[in-house]
Amino acid sequence: MKTAAESTSHDALSSLQKSFLIIRNLERKLQEEKNRDPLTEEIAVVGMACHLPGGIRSAQDFWDALLTGEDLIADNGLTARWQDMDQSPDAVHRAMPHAGLLDDITLFDNEYFHISPAEARYIDPQQRQLLMMVANALADAGITPASLKGSDTGVFTGISAFDYSLHIMQQDDKYRVDPYLGSGNSLSGASGRISYCYGFHGPCLSIDTACSSSLVALHQGAESLRRNECRVAIVSGANLVLSPYLQASLTDAGMLSPDGRCKAFDDSANGYVRSEGCLTVILKRLSDAVADGDRIYACIKGSAVAQDGASGGLTVPDPVSQAKVIRNALRAADMQPEEISFIEGHGTGTSLGDPVEAEGLRQVFGSRSDKLLLGSVKSNVGHLEAAAGLAGFMKACLSIYHQQLPPHLHFQQPNHHIDWEHMPFRINKDIHRFGNSHTRISGGVSSFGFTGTIAHCIVAACETTPAGREKQLPAPHFQLKSHWLGKLPGKSAAACFNIQWKPLGALEQKENLPQYIYIDTGAGTAANMEQILKSKNGCALTTDRLSTLDSIIPAPHQYPLCLVYDISALEETDATGMKRIYQQLLAFLQTVQRPAHTPASILFVTRHALNAPGSDHVVALQHSLTAFIRSVFLEMRGPAMLVLDIDQGLPDQAFINNYVQQSYYREIASRNGQLWYPALAVTGLSPATEITCDPEGIYLITGGKGSLGMHLAEWMVHKGAGTVILTGRSPDGFTSNDRIVYRQLDVTDENAMRNFADWLRREKKILKGIVHAAGTNSRCLQSKMSVDDIMYVAGPKITGLQHITTYLPMEGLDFLLTYSSIAAVWGSGMLSHYAAANAYMDAFVLELRKQGVPAKTINWGPWKDSNMMLDTANSTDLLKESGVPPFNAGAVRRVYASLLVPDAPQLVYVCLDNARFITMMEMQGTIAFWENLRPAEDTVEAPVTGKTDLSLIVDDVEREDLIKQELLRLVKQVLAIGDGEQVDTTRSFSDMGMDSILLVKYIQCINSQLGLNVTTNMLFNYPTISGLAVYVNSRFKRTTVVPAKRMTSSLYEMSDEEVLKMVSEEMQKY
Repeated sequence: MKTAAESTSHDALSSLQKSFLIIRNLERKLQEEKNRDPLTEEIAVVGMACHLPGGIRSAQDFWDALLTGEDLIADNGLTARWQDMDQSPDAVHRAMPHAGLLDDITLFDNEYFHISPAEARYIDPQQRQLLMMVANALADAGITPASLKGSDTGVFTGISAFDYSLHIMQQDDKYRVDPYLGSGNSLSGASGRISYCYGFHGPCLSIDTACSSSLVALHQGAESLRRNECRVAIVSGANLVLSPYLQASLTDAGMLSPDGRCKAFDDSANGYVRSEGCLTVILKRLSDAVADGDRIYACIKGSAVAQDGASGGLTVPDPVSQAKVIRNALRAADMQPEEISFIEGHGTGTSLGDPVEAEGLRQVFGSRSDKLLLGSVKSNVGHLEAAAGLAGFMKACLSIYHQQLPPHLHFQQPNHHIDWEHMPFRINKDIHRFGNSHTRISGGVSSFGFTGTIAHCIVAACETTPAGREKQLPAPHFQLKSHWLGKLPGKSAAACFNIQWKPLGALEQKENLPQYIYIDTGAGTAANMEQILKSKNGCALTTDRLSTLDSIIPAPHQYPLCLVYDISALEETDATGMKRIYQQLLAFLQTVQRPAHTPASILFVTRHALNAPGSDHVVALQHSLTAFIRSVFLEMRGPAMLVLDIDQGLPDQAFINNYVQQSYYREIASRNGQLWYPALAVTGLSPATEITCDPEGIYLITGGKGSLGMHLAEWMVHKGAGTVILTGRSPDGFTSNDRIVYRQLDVTDENAMRNFADWLRREKKILKGIVHAAGTNSRCLQSKMSVDDIMYVAGPKITGLQHITTYLPMEGLDFLLTYSSIAAVWGSGMLSHYAAANAYMDAFVLELRKQGVPAKTINWGPWKDSNMMLDTANSTDLLKESGVPPFNAGAVRRVYASLLVPDAPQLVYVCLDNARFITMMEMQGTIAFWENLRPAEDTVEAPVTGKTDLSLIVDDVEREDLIKQELLRLVKQVLAIGDGEQVDTTRSFSDMGMDSILLVKYIQCINSQLGLNVTTNMLFNYPTISGLAVYVNSRFKRTTVVPAKRMTSSLYEMSDEEVLKMVSEEMQKY
């Protein structure tokens, strides 16, 4: 009921006023209905992940690179890749060599997805990248994959390249036909495999519209959500450049930039540069995202897809069609041109495409009073082709989320074919910060396919605050292995490695017994000498009689000769003691190189020198000596140099006799009777946590005047560090930032370090982090090296670290990081002294961690433009030829947050071209250390030459063990698992990746080799190697020991339990 006053007030309105109120009320009701209409609901972007050139592995990495204006293109990167893959020289020569390239594209965690190596090597690496990227994007969205299993989650993938299938067709005949070739390389498999591996039941589409594929996939995913076909949509785009033929074709067509840069809208634009990448976004309806408490990057307001139709040519763009698709997207978003803040353009940088795109934008936005901001992500990362649209979309979402628009690169002189005065946009050359006005930030993203299919998407800031908090999960820690057919492409970016310790199997038995000469160093043990001298023709020689070695060594050798250099009783010592020990080792090594009759091997016996499983501590001095020995071996020609690191006594002499007559295992550690050997393995970085440095804290970088120190200091300041102190020996140091301070400090000077510590206390400076990057370097052959050379290099590294940890406060540190070198891990010719000094630091860090100090050591590969690099003009080219190309500082900046996490004591960070590098490191023979990275040998399955006759084995335990060994061997053969890889015999066959195809093959191998009648049903009932071995052995015992009963006469005599047991056994056959 209305009051009299209200009635009177309403009656006093004119008819026009009443009409206005009615219209406004109807508009409000219409908007409410629209908001309730699922077909017009906004779509929230709740998760993102990407793998892009330049070491970009997350959305945060991508944003940092965009904001700092990084150019992520690798000059001449394709030439090296295709030469490594042994591609056609003619095609390689005709193809433009530049591209934006991913890290090692051969790597994949097949175990995580329960895929066998046999299948993984036939799966297009684009599919492999997609599988891992989906896991990362779900983690970014705070969604566990298990929570979506069985749901109607939709998968929409933009993909068009099929280079890997072309690569397979270039291989030998034995590889060109395989059961996994079709599913592994079909475009439909890219989406289908995601749904299969994760257990999704919603719509699943692979979309190929060339360059617009991923933005069309985004459109389909958003529409599927609005039609309620799925509750979560996973949209991805992938592109890899593996074949030179398309590159050569595009080069001949004049589409590619000779200088390898997309200079979109610039007058120097001369084509685009192709690029690789994989990107995934997670979408939900806005109402669901808000209810779930999701972090929302941005919202999709509307999108549209169209076709150029009968334009000037199949690949010729049409401005009218482009304008139309943008208008359709605006209509779908219920927005006007004036409401758009910026445009993420297609922007390929072609002479034809840029003016056409500009005209299309003018037709839509020409009536605006203010100018739009225009840019293109292709100026940073190149043209990702099928994944390009999603790259632009992700940039737009991140810009809205961070309320900043990154700069557009390579824009110097406006394209003279564009009428800039009448254009409604300007190029965003610098970072643009959106104001705090109440205007909603919104942008349009264009993606145009070269065969005419075009798409546009409107994205805007989220206006609704989710009910919960951000719930981002750690990204999966993938265990990556190389899976590839044929020759491997070289790496283009740095990766992380660690030392994997593997159990040592039985060594080959040697008939000859070696002759030993035990070098009495004064640092060995009597027990070791006694065991060695018991050997045939064994003798001892003190170090002061090394000059007589030549007269002792017989010629010719009647037996393999081994020199034993025992330092197993060596403990930590001061600088004087270290100098004496290295002087003795140098004298021995330089003497060994002079005799006319060199030994077959040199065995170095150490104790607690290696951080093998079961080690309770590592002696830093002995660890240093092993690194020195590794490096010397790379210089010496002749004897195999072997290390046997013990914890107690020596292994039995029979083992030592075999060990010193082989060269594959260069280092072996004995721990509690178990023997181990090291192998380098690829590992993922720790999930990057958002690091914020203490604004009141002090951070110290020793050796900070070098480029590495300054680079890190700037990063720390960016992360909020109050003050970063750089130190060095020189008196002068300039910094351009008032929060970065230079102080002269020689870390090898004990008094100087003590004074610096006193100054910190007096000034009440709170030390929060230390990075020990001080060091010096010089090349010198070991044969010409003096002990003074060793101590000079050891000073900043070893003495400096000892002084730091003695005089500076270790309590309250967030991290203590030492800058070490890859030379310490695997040795380096002419750098044995440098390797030894860095290795000492690596072991010292282990002891610091035992004391509760959050210490970590990083073994860096070469940095481009680093002060530690040689001043040789062609040093970069030499490193590339050696398989260790230097990496850019920008790539390292993206991983600092992960590297500083002291979760592990040691990490190797280097760019390795495996094929080139391993070839160089194994010039003196194949060694176990590289077996994880070495390409799998091309093997042809040979027919079994002889069956294993189980009937000859009477003992049940022995027979079961043999069955297990044979089942394990056949599993490795069928699944293409390397001989050196460990297999858990209690793991199910399905978890190993054994599908129906491989299951049948495995059964055939078992029956052929063991003479059994194993059936598919048996493997379902006994789905592990251990379980199947027990069952097979039990059946073998019954069939060979128990006499057969006459069924007709005995059936009536059997109990019900016996009948059921018999029936069960018979059913196992089917």
